[in-house]
Amino acid sequence: MTALDTAVTAARAGAAELLAARGGDLQIAYKDARANLVTVADTRSQAAITRVILQAFPEHAVDGEEGRAGPPDAANVWYVDPLDGTTNFSRGMPFYCVSIALRSSGETALGVVYDPIHDELFTAGKDKGAFLNGRPCLVSGTASVDRAVVVAQAQTSAAGEIRAYAELVERLMLVCGGVRSFGSPALALCAIACGRLDAYCEHAMDAWDILAGQLILAEAGGTLTTFSGAPHTSVKRADVVASNGMIHAELMTALKGLLCLTSTRPCCP
Repeated sequence: MTALDTAVTAARAGAAELLAARGGDLQIAYKDARANLVTVADTRSQAAITRVILQAFPEHAVDGEEGRAGPPDAANVWYVDPLDGTTNFSRGMPFYCVSIALRSSGETALGVVYDPIHDELFTAGKDKGAFLNGRPCLVSGTASVDRAVVVAQAQTSAAGEIRAYAELVERLMLVCGGVRSFGSPALALCAIACGRLDAYCEHAMDAWDILAGQLILAEAGGTLTTFSGAPHTSVKRADVVASNGMIHAELMTALKGLLCLTSTRPCCP
């Protein structure tokens, strides 16, 4: 079984745990004061994903939102969000997914995002294109920000981060055709990749939130950078802007001067 086949199998195994947990006792706990929650479905999904990956590739490691497994010095690391959109899931809102990316030699080699509610499987391999249920993905043709529908979201109880999010939304609403918040970074990136949305902005994103979606977007013709406009090529937490590519420069101009939470300085002085 190839690495991509393994990722797909693992994503479906994790999603099966999510679907099985619906309607039961989710055992909700909070990672912060009130906004960042975790359920038993998150941990069961990650356990199922980890089993599939490490059975196929025991020398690899899994770095997920709910913990790490495998050799600590592994050269190949799988970044896993076992339930991207936990709050949506906990409320019965049908917008959540499993996100899996494999990093090798400092690059993201593959990405898989699976939405079990709509049975939509997004896949990409480095330089091999992006696909939705086997059909090629392509970004939208929106050519100006004033016609763009953009996602901006935050999940935090920290006052400073809330203020930064409010300023971000204000900037976007002054120039964009519409601003939305769906609560799932991976699905937002995939929605840009297949032309449903035009852009996405969010502060302080972890690798497991965005790596798979970032590759899928890139392979569909889109762009993801930091708020400063620099390429995002590492697994470090980052403030990110993603788009169909055509509106990226205009979008960056609109965001000039916003605070970068991951560097505590203006993004574009």
